[in-house]
Amino acid sequence: MHLFVYKCWLLLRSIFRPRLTDFSAIVTHTYWVTPFDLDEYIHMNNARYLNYMELGRFDLVIRSGFFRYAFKHKIMAPVVNTTIVYRRSLQLFQKFTVSNQLVYWDEHKLFVESVITRKGKLYCVALKELRMVQKGKATPLDTVMQGMGISLPELPFSSELIQDKQALIKQLLRHAEQKFEGKND
Repeated sequence: MHLFVYKCWLLLRSIFRPRLTDFSAIVTHTYWVTPFDLDEYIHMNNARYLNYMELGRFDLVIRSGFFRYAFKHKIMAPVVNTTIVYRRSLQLFQKFTVSNQLVYWDEHKLFVESVITRKGKLYCVALKELRMVQKGKATPLDTVMQGMGISLPELPFSSELIQDKQALIKQLLRHAEQKFEGKND
């Protein structure tokens, strides 16, 4: 429930903040670990890291103008893949920062890096792949960006890094399919 409150607060706050014209800008937010975030080990549940990262991405979507444009043109940008690495645990009432940045793009996809830090130390990093979809089909990213009046930035990540990540994910999917193929639930 508290994440719903955060999302409503973020929506109101984002409306009154300046529009992001630099699509590669780092969008940063600060939160505290609440009792609702804890798991049975009394530290922040691993799924909550993703929830807080999603709040930052939501702000990026609103302030860039994509939310309004996508709603008007019936375009979605669902997360189709997330790669996440946890380094440290967050404890109750600790203050932490979530940063989101567009780091790579291709014809139909955007890659957003989300980083959680506390006092200058890395706690978690994730790379989320989003696909532009309109009426169930992939939509060219250039068309969307032109419609929004935004030019895509120089990319901080190399295409080789993204391709390596995608190759690893394909291998993991193949392995899981082979391992569980034909098994009934």
